Amino acid sequence: MTKDNSAELTGADRLLDYLVYSTEYISLEEILELFNISRRTAFNWLANINARLKTKNLAPVTNIPRYGYKLTDQARQQLSKQPHHPVEAPANETRLNLGPLERRTEIIWLLLKNQDDISINKLAERFDCSRNTVIKDFKEISQTFPNLTIISTRQGRKIDSDERTVRLVIYELLQRHNTALFKFIGSLGYNITQYEQIIIDCQATLHMNFSENAIHQLTFLLIFSDWRIHQGKVIQDESDYYWIMENTTDVISTSEQIMERMLGKDYSVGEVIFLSKVILCSQATEMDCVNASLYDDLNDIAQEIIFRYEQLTGEKVSYKLFTKVLSNHLYATFFRVKFGIPFSSSEVDEIKKRYPQLVKFTAIACNPLEHYLGKHLPSNEVALICLYFGSGNSNDYQDLQDTDKYKRASLAEVLVVCSSGIGTSVMLYNELSNTYPLIKFSLPLEIRELPQIFKFNYQAKLIISTAPLAASDYPIPVVNVKAILTDHDQSMIETQFREKLPRKIEHNTNVVTSLLKIINQYATIKDENGLRMSLDKFIFPETNRTPQSPDHPSLGSILPAEHIKIMHNDGNLAWHDVLTVGCELLVKDNIIETRYQSEILKLIDQYGPYMLIANDIFLAHAAPNQGSKKIGLSLVLLDHPVKITAKNQSVYVTCIFVLSPGLKREHEKALTELIDIVRNTDNVKKLLSAKDPKTVRNIIV
Repeated sequence: MTKDNSAELTGADRLLDYLVYSTEYISLEEILELFNISRRTAFNWLANINARLKTKNLAPVTNIPRYGYKLTDQARQQLSKQPHHPVEAPANETRLNLGPLERRTEIIWLLLKNQDDISINKLAERFDCSRNTVIKDFKEISQTFPNLTIISTRQGRKIDSDERTVRLVIYELLQRHNTALFKFIGSLGYNITQYEQIIIDCQATLHMNFSENAIHQLTFLLIFSDWRIHQGKVIQDESDYYWIMENTTDVISTSEQIMERMLGKDYSVGEVIFLSKVILCSQATEMDCVNASLYDDLNDIAQEIIFRYEQLTGEKVSYKLFTKVLSNHLYATFFRVKFGIPFSSSEVDEIKKRYPQLVKFTAIACNPLEHYLGKHLPSNEVALICLYFGSGNSNDYQDLQDTDKYKRASLAEVLVVCSSGIGTSVMLYNELSNTYPLIKFSLPLEIRELPQIFKFNYQAKLIISTAPLAASDYPIPVVNVKAILTDHDQSMIETQFREKLPRKIEHNTNVVTSLLKIINQYATIKDENGLRMSLDKFIFPETNRTPQSPDHPSLGSILPAEHIKIMHNDGNLAWHDVLTVGCELLVKDNIIETRYQSEILKLIDQYGPYMLIANDIFLAHAAPNQGSKKIGLSLVLLDHPVKITAKNQSVYVTCIFVLSPGLKREHEKALTELIDIVRNTDNVKKLLSAKDPKTVRNIIV
């Protein structure tokens, strides 16, 4: 065999290894960038992989034009059980260039694995890239993980951080499903199944039910921790031992049992506390290991958050099941923020990008949790909670008993599933229901509930899941997608629907098919199904899309200077009087009825001064049907704060906004802009020091 063929086989090994650990399609462009190779080389590697799969009686790599390549579930499962390829290449073998993400992950891994410092020159030689590329990689690593300290020595670079920081970096990479890191940890030679069983076993003791992702992440973190401890890298000093003992049940003792199964009797208390924290911070569908007072507090906070969100958006999301699930989710959020353990997810990044308005409303709604913790929630935590709210407004969601839920699901044509049964799958459920109104979807289900449904005389022809499911485990096809559907996800779903439920989408088949025939005469179509979907949505928007919202006025258009009043507070001014002034500014312009103020007072009397959206700033408002005629906003600015007291709660405010949301929630854009302003400390300082309405308006607008 020639040297070139040997290098080619090595490349195919690396690509196959990457495919084994990837649950999503990898585009050809990603392969080219990741391995820095030509299209011809990529196709040669894929042909080599398919030849090897054939010898093992496994299906070839699945290829969907435009979207990429992926191993079948059967191939992935079988190959993942086999020994992994060595991470280090043989000394006489040429190293292949890697993509930025995999290269940076390997740099971190090499820094952790090697006892000696690593020079930039050696790394450049290893990755067959320039010194500048490696230097840029180190800058990117420092920006991504600011707490990870990498120092320069005469011999090269090395990590100079405490072990806790190292573990948190690894945990964050695992949360992001970093396939390279899973591969590196898998190459350490530990029995993955054995460590996964340790995590599964501890659930019964803790009365917890981890999500599928949490089990996977905890398993690999446990293996990494075991390896580091045997390397002499131990977490010695970790606080909160007594707090965990007093506020949870069996968490410390269960962590001690896990350490004993791994290490025998020789383990540090610091490791026990750190593991306890990570367990408490993991996503779970059940959490019954916290004390009653914390349970009650978070349940009350969940209800308050839901109420605030409803008041801000005008959406009704309050029902018993949703409140219970959100309360359950808040445990992990509470512990992560309290213990300083970050949450990271590519899906959360997508939520922040796709739903910025909902994220901002959620941030305001979460103020009770921030107050309880005495800390601001990180943006990732807010976005994760937003995922629940973005899915919580389904009118089809009801408080069903399990048997009724299974029976109802057995009548559905498509089963919608995720690891926790709400959150990601409910957002998916809403999107699917709006796009395909003629298809009957099940209410969001948990993975563990699927076997129960198949015991009935089920009607379902397809499963759509946000959690990875093996098609071989179920009697009907499975489509694995993201909660926020990508174009590729939509294409796969559309293909299945046309095969399994053609009559439910035949309303536009003839027109779209005719258009496709015409387009085919003049152009080459690389993705006919994707084009069909786009034409479908364009021609039939009323069927396939959520009804378009009316025009949403901006903040500047609803807050003229004449709706701004600056008042002197000599210490005798009552907050009711300030509210009256703000309402009168809107009544005068026929924006609200006089009864609107009474409705605001009722809400404050009933729920307390919940309308505080930032320090010193109060947003008084009621529902559209309680006296709002059209959208409008007024502001009363005081030179000294006024005290608002209601329901045994007191707050001091200097700015009182009165918002009329309009009849169809036209206030959302203006409210988003207002939130951006008042959550900026510098803006608030300028606002509080303003002396006339024109200056106030200039600051706000």
